[in-house]
Amino acid sequence: MNRLARAFVILAAVGIAVAIYHGYDEITSYSAPGTGVCNVNSFVSCLNVFQSGYTTFPPGPYGLSMFVYGLIWFPLMVALGVWYGRRTGALKGEVFLPLLMVGNLFTLYLWYLELGVIHALCPVCISMYVLNYAMTGLAAKSLLGPPSGAAMGSSPASM
Repeated sequence: MNRLARAFVILAAVGIAVAIYHGYDEITSYSAPGTGVCNVNSFVSCLNVFQSGYTTFPPGPYGLSMFVYGLIWFPLMVALGVWYGRRTGALKGEVFLPLLMVGNLFTLYLWYLELGVIHALCPVCISMYVLNYAMTGLAAKSLLGPPSGAAMGSSPASM
């Protein structure tokens, strides 16, 4: 497994830990006022986001809590990253980039909710968005690098 693939898997594993923390935080109100864990002020506040009524998707009584999507998304990325990393030795940007762009489009919706509707930011949520953006960057970088199996400095004519 090359360095990009390892970095990708590590970022996705960190995403699992953050999603677990997010779920724990939302379910138990661990970030209750006064704890300082996730509530910096009224604008930077997990609690304000959690209490906004916009914590399920699709919105409404039959939606899943947002943290559940992280608990599905990041393990899926770890599994695919390990599978492709072991199978091909590299990160398969042509597979991961379209998948991660779906996640990035979803984060645009979440940014809209936090900034435009709720008027509060959840640092834990944002950390998951940033992890997805970093994973997207690694997938894009894997597409820009030399083809897998190609040695640096060698060409078919020199063989």
